[in-house]
Amino acid sequence: MLDPIVGILLEKLVTLLASEGHQLFALDKQFNKIEDELQFMQSYLKEMDMMRRNDKSEILKTTTKDLRELVYDAEDVIADCQILFLKQHKGCLFNYISYCSPQLLKSRHKITKRLMVINQGIEEVKRSMVSYLGTTPSTRRREEERSTRPLSYPILFDEVNIVGLKDDMAMVTKWVLQANGPLTMIGIVGMGGIGKTMLAQKICRSDGVKHSFKYIIFAPVSRCFRLEDLLTMILKETTINKRCLWGKKVVELLDMLNRELKDEKYLVVLDDVWETTEGWWWDSLNSALPKNNGCCVIVTTRKLEVARSMGVADKHIHSLKTLSDDNSWSLFVNVAFARNDGTCPNLDLERFGKEIVRRCEGLPLAITAVGGMMLGKGDSVHEWRRISMHLKEEMTEYKKGELVMSSLELSYEELPAYLKPCFLCFAMYPEDYTVSVDEIVCRWIGEGFVSARNGRTAIEIGEECIAELINRCLLMGIEKDEFKRRFIFCRMHDMVRHMAIKIAREENFTSLDERGRPIFNMQHRRMGISKNFTMESAGSKVVKSLTTQSKLRTLFALHIEEEVILSIKMKLYELKWLRVLYLVLSTTIIDGQVLGTDCLDGIGSLPHLVYLHIAYCALEKLPDSVGNLFNLQVLTLYCWPNLRMLPPTVVKLDKLIFLGICECDSFDHMPDGLGKLKNMEGLIGFRPSSISHKNASRIDQLKNLGELRHLHIVLKSPNQLEEGDLNVLSELQHLRILKIEFKNNDDNIVLVSKLNLQFLCLQHLEELQLILFPGESTPIWLNPSTFPNLRRLGIVRGNLLSHMGPWFWERDQLAVWKVEVLVLDHLHELQEEWARFHSAMPSLRMLTVSQCPKLKSFPFDVSIEDVSWRKEDDTTCVY
Repeated sequence: MLDPIVGILLEKLVTLLASEGHQLFALDKQFNKIEDELQFMQSYLKEMDMMRRNDKSEILKTTTKDLRELVYDAEDVIADCQILFLKQHKGCLFNYISYCSPQLLKSRHKITKRLMVINQGIEEVKRSMVSYLGTTPSTRRREEERSTRPLSYPILFDEVNIVGLKDDMAMVTKWVLQANGPLTMIGIVGMGGIGKTMLAQKICRSDGVKHSFKYIIFAPVSRCFRLEDLLTMILKETTINKRCLWGKKVVELLDMLNRELKDEKYLVVLDDVWETTEGWWWDSLNSALPKNNGCCVIVTTRKLEVARSMGVADKHIHSLKTLSDDNSWSLFVNVAFARNDGTCPNLDLERFGKEIVRRCEGLPLAITAVGGMMLGKGDSVHEWRRISMHLKEEMTEYKKGELVMSSLELSYEELPAYLKPCFLCFAMYPEDYTVSVDEIVCRWIGEGFVSARNGRTAIEIGEECIAELINRCLLMGIEKDEFKRRFIFCRMHDMVRHMAIKIAREENFTSLDERGRPIFNMQHRRMGISKNFTMESAGSKVVKSLTTQSKLRTLFALHIEEEVILSIKMKLYELKWLRVLYLVLSTTIIDGQVLGTDCLDGIGSLPHLVYLHIAYCALEKLPDSVGNLFNLQVLTLYCWPNLRMLPPTVVKLDKLIFLGICECDSFDHMPDGLGKLKNMEGLIGFRPSSISHKNASRIDQLKNLGELRHLHIVLKSPNQLEEGDLNVLSELQHLRILKIEFKNNDDNIVLVSKLNLQFLCLQHLEELQLILFPGESTPIWLNPSTFPNLRRLGIVRGNLLSHMGPWFWERDQLAVWKVEVLVLDHLHELQEEWARFHSAMPSLRMLTVSQCPKLKSFPFDVSIEDVSWRKEDDTTCVY
């Protein structure tokens, strides 16, 4: 398979040279030469990528290995030039005097030497390619490109119907519901990819089970884990405040678990348990689980002896078998023909499709992976025949475990080129790790894998890529966002992750061993570390490794310990080509002292940084040097309890497209001049300054953010607003999502009166959320005239809200609600009837209600904790 990075970088560089070449060529003629060579390589490699399917040549992979490093180096040189020009000329075209300055002449000389080396290397690669591979005509290229159809819309948004597991589900569910005695242990056993996790999840979501237990906790165990992480994951599914878990040791967590589950009926699923010899972790966990009557623990594992070693009786062990031919075909058509509602459109596709399914030998993971791949082929008989022949050749001699891996590798090989590097990023996450969609999209932007095009923002393109990977069954979507009709989180099956790690290592995308741990003694472009990986070697290896990583582009550090934090601090100055820095701190205390305020100073020495994320930090501020990050596009700070404001230098980051300040309770206001960030598309956690504050952003500065699409405003007190301040929102023509959150205090009653939007019309707004609205009824401006094109409306946690105001029900020919999705959440005093909503919102297709016990005559029991109604099939779903 063709190196996924080479193609992406070549396209990026050719585009960059074409758009900014007038500056670069003036610097040195070597840029002209490198542009010509890269354009040749781009065309040549596209044609050679088609050839590999016929002769399976390994030569292409070998020859592109050197080219990949040269292309990386070329991008670094161009990026250095851009920074040099920006520093010396402040973004303006340089004139003759600055062009001849001694400093620039010295820099030109160094860059010229670097470019000469790169061009010589490219010429050598070019000679090798032509010598070994010759020339290849470009026929069939367009036919192949047409055969791959985009899957960006959520075809498989609703989970594929469970196929062939009906009897299995009935049997295990019966064991769960009939459990008696102190604690019933149940085991689901089977090989990887056979459907153990899917079966366990379906059991947990069934109505009978949901209504029988106070707590239903699903906890992936994975092959490499720590007991404190597992306990923390379990406790997060209870009512315990997540912040109470920070820094807790195993003994404390075990005690908290025992106290939380005491006298409660619970079901715990321990998914994908591997350990057979070191049973201490289970002994510790088991000792903390109260032995209440009717409680259950379900264990899914590949090995029968694991279930038995955990105390599961043979009568409660269920072994999954492969699917029958009929069930295999049913599962396949549900995926491969999702565009046709699971119906095969013609006999030719059915003939090839059944041959493809037969090669999967009844393994659900193999069937869904291949089905997701064929979904992208549409109705092209040529492509279906090609894949069928490929599987016939490749899978004849495979054992079942190898067969799954072969089907997954084929699914990866058939991905569009732009999706391959996006997919490989998941190899760096720990096993069973739940990834935020927003987080991974921002990382792709930082890496340069997604960018704005054809009128779509980079964030929108990234969300489409996530949808494609889920539709192709290479990712599992988790927790649906009914507002946007997308998933909020995603996760990778452990076998898919194993395949991703294998390919990432082969393509030198990142250096990982078979279990996904970083190989510290190798040169990296991307490094992912977590406390699971560093618990044995910790800081010493990280320090040594970072010393050799002068070309590192991505540093991904997850829940890292103190020693690693300090090692990263010392080495940030040396990572000058870093594009992505993602730090999630495990703790911010060393020897009883908060980390020094200078621990992040090295960030200012990273001029190429595009994405910066720092979470769980006790510092009070970012360093002022953050203003040196000329290329920064995404800045997110999460859980900084002591953060009060951002440094004033933030307003110098004119490339910033997304700024998020989340779970930062002490955060007071944004710095003055926020309106200078005219490329901003998303602003989360905006706190307008008080009227008396002169060095902070007022809400009227938002009118200059003409590209703003997503805005989250947090209002804390009346003196943050003057009457009519929010009317500035009408000037934001691209605004699509608006969230207004009120901090819950008595002053907010006064604050509501200042939200004068009575004469405002937000024509383009599609989604509105009111959080902790303090009024007794909805405000006068919440009516269909103010929001004529609103599609999604959410009112969340308004404890004083007792009814919707009369203006909410406004109906005439010119003002009718177009809302399609309505969410009412934790409105304990709200008293309204279903008929009024149904009449006022004729386009309503989905309603979700949670903790609203006083609603009347709704199409479901409002006493149920979380319920949704869908108009399409007039069904009620319980979550």
